[in-house]
Amino acid sequence: PTPSPPREMRLLLALVLLLACSAGAQGQSNAGGHFRFGTIFWKRVESEPTTNTVEITIETAWRRSYSSNYFTAAQMPDHTLMQINGKESPVLELGDGKMMYLEKVRITAWSEAEDWFIGEQVFHHTYDRPNNNGQPWTVTFQGCCRMKELRNNGDQPWEMKMGIDMMLARESPRVVALPVVYFAKPAPGLPTRMIFNLRTATGYDMVQWTAPVPGVDAPAGFNAMPSTVEVMRHGNVTVDTSVAGLLHVVAYAHAAGAPGIMVPVDIIVNVSEAASTDPQFDEATRLLFAREHVARPGFPFTADIGGFMGQNTNPSNYVGFTVGPLPGGATLSTVRGKGTSPADTAKMTLRWTPCGSQVGKHVVCFDVVNSLGMASTQKCLAIRVAADVAPAVLVSLGGVRLGMGGPASPLLIGVSYVFQVTATDANGGDMLSIRPSRKDGSMCGAGDTCVPPTSHLSHPWSWMGPSSNASSAVNLTFSPKHNHGGYLMEHCFTASDACGAPCPGDPCPGVVHNTTACFTVRVDRCQFVVRQGQELQEIAAIYGSDWLQLWSLNHQLSNPDVNLMPGNVVNIGHLYAVQPYDKPADVAKRFGMSDATFATLNADVGAMGAEQCRSIAECSSMRWCVLPSSCDGASGSIYQGAYAQQPWFSAAKDVLATPPLPAK
Repeated sequence: PTPSPPREMRLLLALVLLLACSAGAQGQSNAGGHFRFGTIFWKRVESEPTTNTVEITIETAWRRSYSSNYFTAAQMPDHTLMQINGKESPVLELGDGKMMYLEKVRITAWSEAEDWFIGEQVFHHTYDRPNNNGQPWTVTFQGCCRMKELRNNGDQPWEMKMGIDMMLARESPRVVALPVVYFAKPAPGLPTRMIFNLRTATGYDMVQWTAPVPGVDAPAGFNAMPSTVEVMRHGNVTVDTSVAGLLHVVAYAHAAGAPGIMVPVDIIVNVSEAASTDPQFDEATRLLFAREHVARPGFPFTADIGGFMGQNTNPSNYVGFTVGPLPGGATLSTVRGKGTSPADTAKMTLRWTPCGSQVGKHVVCFDVVNSLGMASTQKCLAIRVAADVAPAVLVSLGGVRLGMGGPASPLLIGVSYVFQVTATDANGGDMLSIRPSRKDGSMCGAGDTCVPPTSHLSHPWSWMGPSSNASSAVNLTFSPKHNHGGYLMEHCFTASDACGAPCPGDPCPGVVHNTTACFTVRVDRCQFVVRQGQELQEIAAIYGSDWLQLWSLNHQLSNPDVNLMPGNVVNIGHLYAVQPYDKPADVAKRFGMSDATFATLNADVGAMGAEQCRSIAECSSMRWCVLPSSCDGASGSIYQGAYAQQPWFSAAKDVLATPPLPAK
């Protein structure tokens, strides 16, 4: 086509690396047509839910070196809009009788070394119904002409077809590729079947690929695919590279479960004569292309692309990179190094901080180009922008993960326990903070017991976990004191992540998430773990008692004067089953205990004069720790009165025989 003067001039929005190479790419001349590449895709306009409005995008590539006074917009980095026309003006037929033209093509990428530029134009169109009476709307993009040098379909019109059905999907797949895929003809005796991959973006993973069938879905003027090319259903394209030349390849990507929703890609395969200086990607970059990468809104994503020239002996040669259209906001660094050998690779860095509106799958394609006009086979980097997720929080004790119920066994007085609170975020770039909180995640206030008494928190530490997860942790150390027996409290910690870098109109694209985890801390009653140097009488003094009382509670101690070993557990009281209407003060008085001693042994008891339960069911699980005093307690009982004189009681004292029943 012969472009007319541009209608608008704008600053260049997407600039890829150029090589200072005046010659065009190998095998391509200025004769014939100038159409290089094309694809179409669509999505429903969500802001108009009551209409059948779609956004249709056409991406095309054209010969950049075409000599015309009107073909300047593609060659000047400060101009990005142009109108495309030619022998047959490219036209978009929408399937309902409407047509549109390429009048405002925005240049998104260009390469002097490979002699092309890529442009896109976005159209909005409203249909009167979501599909064409149960069948997809058929959209056709056509014009003339292809390159004359093609071994098949050379200097012929092009025609691409796409299906739109808003009843089956809200968008189509989007094919992403460079306009020309390069292969070097193998040396004699080496395998000639080579593979490149067709990739799709926009969230489609299960895409089925087909080649056009003449007379069925092949475009007009299409004289079949070369026998040397085969399109596989999963997107692999095999090419027989035994014969050099330019091949025209067409393929369709069909949406999973809706084969009528298809999008085309029209691409050139260039098989060139092999040379020892053919450029190639380095090993680290090849591994980079082998997997899908995840980016998060508001957080930077970087990827280093490296390449070099094989068996180069001329130090003036060098390599650079050709890059397809970039996602909005992505940038490329300058090239570092000349790439003259594997020991001197050229490096370029892709940097991108996506925004929330860019959630979905994105694909960026690259090849390595040398200063002799040779290029490597394209490789594509798949980046899935996934919505930021909330961190996960877990609490562990001694390496054992705790549930909300806390440790399986109560804690013991005299032992030091370290609870580890760990937050993990799938976003490796996130910044995590961990703090004690209320159960609803809100900040603790005055009067809140957010951590156990006398416990302390460590400084947090962070690390990069498996699968590049961000992780952070704090330790809560709690050593139950002598007056913590019976302590029972739920404690919570909240982990928060970060906003990320602001985007236009969105100051917090990462969204701050808060995740709260709670666990219960229980300290056993009437149990005391001996520390180094402690004796029975010292422990008794802590609780206002004497060694006689404690010795009587610990039958495992054969002698009260035996030195206790660190870690020994001694009983410091007796568990009392609480009865309906019991008051702590009454029970303390009955067992000869002061209120202070009773409270020391039972940290969970509230007001001493208040009833703790009023029914057997309510009281069934309640226990208090009591340390009886035979001198001060209510030692009298009914068995010291009238019953003491009855025969059955006298017999019961020694159990000499079955005692008679007491008289009624």
